[in-house]
Amino acid sequence: MLANLPTALVTSLVLLSSTASAAFDCKLSLGSDKFDLTPLKELHTIEKTALTPPTVTKVSYAISLCDAIPSSSPDPDVTCPAGTSICITTTSVTEGYEDRVLSAVPVAGEIGSGALNPTASFREGEKLAEKGWLLSLEGGMYKDVKQRAVIEMVCEAGAEHTAPTLVSYDDKTGLLSLKWVSIAACSTTASKPPGAPDDKDKTPPGGDDGKKPPVSEGKGFFGWFFTLFFFSMLAYFVGGMWYNYSQYGATGWDMVPHRDVWRDFPYVVADLFKGRGSSRNGYSALG
Repeated sequence: MLANLPTALVTSLVLLSSTASAAFDCKLSLGSDKFDLTPLKELHTIEKTALTPPTVTKVSYAISLCDAIPSSSPDPDVTCPAGTSICITTTSVTEGYEDRVLSAVPVAGEIGSGALNPTASFREGEKLAEKGWLLSLEGGMYKDVKQRAVIEMVCEAGAEHTAPTLVSYDDKTGLLSLKWVSIAACSTTASKPPGAPDDKDKTPPGGDDGKKPPVSEGKGFFGWFFTLFFFSMLAYFVGGMWYNYSQYGATGWDMVPHRDVWRDFPYVVADLFKGRGSSRNGYSALG
């Protein structure tokens, strides 16, 4: 059936099929580690401005890891070509005039004959991905200089909805360096991402053995009453004994304040419980 189609159309279909099959699905492997960068697939933009009187120069870095950047202009001379995943656009801004695009550099993507070629590698001197790894993307060409981007991926638990940061861009070598701190940079085959709390370090809510700690209850009314009563009686006896000793030179039983009252007190209580209401001295209750 293809034999009946025009050669140009067949070539276009083959190129389209090749591009689709080579599309980056945001999943990579590095040794025994596997990474899924799908959470980072949305379009991210980094903007830098510089005063260049009488204009302001604005440099925009557009990054889309998993998909090509949507074209922002129908004019191919002021935007990166179709299939670009990372594009650097430099614009001159003059107040009162329309912005003028100075350059549009396609750094990486499936651009013409250029391939994105996503590659994961260890950082120099490292052999563990949990300490960070490098994502390399290629495919761009600008002024006969091959372009590529190297993104330092740093795994950090809890770092969600983050954006890349610019490290540097060398227009002579075409190397764009970025850094991206995200939980998406953590290996999906690792038991825990670095920085995540260890289960054995967690203390159960009820204590080390999981039991609830005893509830500390304050003194009730009777507790406070008997406490105050005890200290009041103690002050009464100590103070009274000191007074009798210092004023009258009393010793022994004679030092007790109100000695006769306390001597008769047990008998009065006994008479009350017996219901007779009489004291040891023979007094009877009235009535």
